[in-house]
Amino acid sequence: MQIDHVPFAHSDLEAISDEFDRLGLEADYGGVHGNGVTHMSVLGFDDRSYVELISERAEGSHDFWPAHIRADAGPVAWCVRVPDVVATCKRLLERGVPVRGPLYDSRERDDGTLVEWDRAVFGTDEDRLLLPFAIADRTPLSARVEPSASVAGGPLTGIGQVVLGVRDLEAAIELFRDCYRIPVPVRDDVPGFGTIATVPGYPIAFATPGPASDGRLGARLEEFPDGPCSCLLATDDLAAARNRYPLGDPIEWPDGRIAFFDSELLGRQLGVLERS
Repeated sequence: MQIDHVPFAHSDLEAISDEFDRLGLEADYGGVHGNGVTHMSVLGFDDRSYVELISERAEGSHDFWPAHIRADAGPVAWCVRVPDVVATCKRLLERGVPVRGPLYDSRERDDGTLVEWDRAVFGTDEDRLLLPFAIADRTPLSARVEPSASVAGGPLTGIGQVVLGVRDLEAAIELFRDCYRIPVPVRDDVPGFGTIATVPGYPIAFATPGPASDGRLGARLEEFPDGPCSCLLATDDLAAARNRYPLGDPIEWPDGRIAFFDSELLGRQLGVLERS
């Protein structure tokens, strides 16, 4: 399971880009999608994973999470990179998972380059954001993402983990065991979040409200379906990351330590993970 990117939804691309700039995470404008309505910027890492800042530039219908964009929801979905979208669709269909795709998508960069890829979305209306969608490039990957100057060669190496907010922890784990044969997760209570279950060898964690929760995750789950609630960037040296970027005090995580970016706008939507 290789994370390709995490879309980060906001109603104003300039405003969310300015906040990322303030944090030292300057993203590169990526252009307008083929739907003509949404546009995006890319914060690309050395491993070619990236955070996609996505917003609307015009009125119109589209299927790139309009409700989340208009609500400044932050992490809205997550994408895995696959060599063959058709094969991935077939595998999940055989496991009884609803499939939509393959779908053709594109965007045009400011330099006129047309970037093209195939995409597939999995699951029911209830779990479509919980499961990753899949992407395979038609044009070279380098046309879609390059390391951004603000993070290239630095202590942040890519997207380390997607935290999935869920109402029913056991049901979510069972879904992923059916689809991806994940091992038994490691669980702990984390102050502020609630119960966290990380998955050995996989870049995912489940979070569900519990006695340790401060109410923010529960409020999000009342407004939106199960799905990403936080994106954790990877580092091998959390101290070096804290020296370079404005990060809060580290807290213990089931498979390491994390620190969140010091941002009222983002809250706990963006952090850094150093695995133990």
